Order: sequence, then C-alpha cells, then structure tokens
Amino acid sequence: MQAPVDDAQTYSSRQERTGIRLPRIAVVGTGNVGSTTAYALLISGITAEIILIGRDRQRTEGHVHDLRDAEVFSHRTRIFAGDLGDCCSADITIITVGVSQSGAKSRVDGMKETAAILKGFVRDVVSHNPRGILLIASNPVDVMTYSAWKWSGLPTNRVIGSGTSLDTARFRRRLAEKYSVAPGNVHAYIVGEHGDSQFPVLSSARIAGAPLEEFCHQIGLPYDKDALGMIAHETRVAGAKIIRAKGATYYGISAALVRIVRAILRDEHSVFTVSSLVPESLHLGPVSLSLPTILSREGIHRVLPIPLSIFEQRALETSAEALKQHIRSLDDLNEADKGKPLR
Repeated sequence: MQAPVDDAQTYSSRQERTGIRLPRIAVVGTGNVGSTTAYALLISGITAEIILIGRDRQRTEGHVHDLRDAEVFSHRTRIFAGDLGDCCSADITIITVGVSQSGAKSRVDGMKETAAILKGFVRDVVSHNPRGILLIASNPVDVMTYSAWKWSGLPTNRVIGSGTSLDTARFRRRLAEKYSVAPGNVHAYIVGEHGDSQFPVLSSARIAGAPLEEFCHQIGLPYDKDALGMIAHETRVAGAKIIRAKGATYYGISAALVRIVRAILRDEHSVFTVSSLVPESLHLGPVSLSLPTILSREGIHRVLPIPLSIFEQRALETSAEALKQHIRSLDDLNEADKGKPLR
C-alpha cells in the first residue's frame, strides 16, 4: 500500500525545530504548465522543497507521488501536496492557473475567465504570505501580472510575469541557427507584450559582441531585413503553432520559469525580459509589459532603459496601448475591490 503524501505543515514544523531555513517554492496549478514546472524544479536541484497546490486534491497527490519517484533519480527534494495556506513561507509562489488555450478561446478571449480565477488565488496567497514573490505564468501574462499587482497590494518588485522571456529565447535560438553560432553568443530581446504586439529590438541586437548588421558584414552575409522580419514573425507565432500541433505549450515556459526562479534565489542580477509594472519615467502609462530587467533576491532589482530606434519606440507605445485596453476591460472586476482590505 502506498504511503500517504506528507503535507507541508509537517515539514514546516521540522524547520522550526531545527532552525534551518531552506529554499521553498510553491506551484499553484496542477495542469500541464504547473506539473511540468514542478518536475523542472526537481530536476534543477535549486530548491529544497516544492509545494504543489491544485483544486483537484487527488490529481495533485498523484503528481506528488510521481514526482517523488523521479526524485529518487534526481536531487534530494521534499515534495508535498498542499493548499494556499502552505504558501506562508514560500520564497516564490508560481501561479499557473488559467483557461486552457487548446480550445477555441485565444489568450484574450479567455482573459476575463482567467482573471476571475486568478483574483481569488492571488488574494489568498498574499493573505498567507505578504513577504514572498509572485511569479505569474497565467495568460495573457502581461494583463494578469498587472492585475495581480493591483489585487495583491505587494510592492512592484515582488510581482513578476514570465513575460517575453520565452519569446526572447526563441528569437535568439532562431538567430543563432541562421548565423551558425551558439545561442549564448546572441544578445537580442523581444519586448512589449507576450502576444501579437511584441517586437524584436534589432537596433541593439549583437552577436559575439558586434552589432548585428556589422556582424553580417564581418562574415560576408547581407543584412537581410526581410529574413529578420520572418524570424520575428516565426517567433511571434511559435506558441500558437505548438498548441495546434500538441494542444498546449509547457516544456519551454516551465524551463523559463525555473531559470527565473534560479536567478532570484541565487541573487544573480541576471537580465531577463520579464513582465512588470513599467517605470513612470518611460511615460507609457499604468501597464505591465516586458523590458530587459535585472532580477535579484528582492525580485525585480531594476528595469533597464533600452535604446530604441524611432520605429521601435512607436512599436513599444503601440504594445503598451493594446495592453492598456485589455486592462481596462477588467475594470468591472477591479471595481469590486474598492474599499476592501487586501489582507
């Protein structure tokens, strides 16, 4: 007979007795993204404890038993099925809940339904853990990141969306393939919305330290703007293409989430294109979108100013306006919060 799954409170009491504080990550949502993220966290070995939280307790415990089998072949990690109260001492809570994108609904079509689900989770998590970091993966991620910040009452540095971190990785990989270099030698960003209005910042793209256009000249290739435009288009539609082929995307985004978690836990000060509230100095209005951002143990350390061409600046403004329209469409949901205490 299989042993029952220990709960998070059992281990918390052990921590209190020993006085040892170990990295703890909570994953809210046990769908494809949530369960794959928990597995990727386990394989990475960067956290001592993973709390998996889902509305279907039986399914959640099934994932936990499966992960514990994998743990024997991986890194020593304590894995528990929990509830939202078990987020109380999590360093980072990853929220993956939302409406499936495999049906007829697009990211925007399912936005209000996802927001209604997310709102309750965010408020409950923060009521138990007002000092942790929220990492949002629910789509549309920029709108959900902004809404989660509003609902949570947390400082802006502690509400982070996965943003265009995966899009940037896809873009760099495609550039690397085109120019026959390793992706690690490509420095280029996809910024703005994680969606249709995203765009590449080609004006500052570099390969092996050289501006992209100069690199092309150095290796005897034309600087082909049409080809680069096609790569940007392929990057933008990559997620939809995967969904059509297999019903959902989860490997890439789970790897991106784990990489973000590592940067935070290890205080790396690494740069990622994550989504967060845009600084007022950029004059884009109240909106969350992706820009190059330094991540540290405090969450967002700094959103970096990035030089943009006139065309790119207009594209960023267009992306911000599109997102603000989506945010305004949730005003009726946000109105219900007026006058209510956050925690």
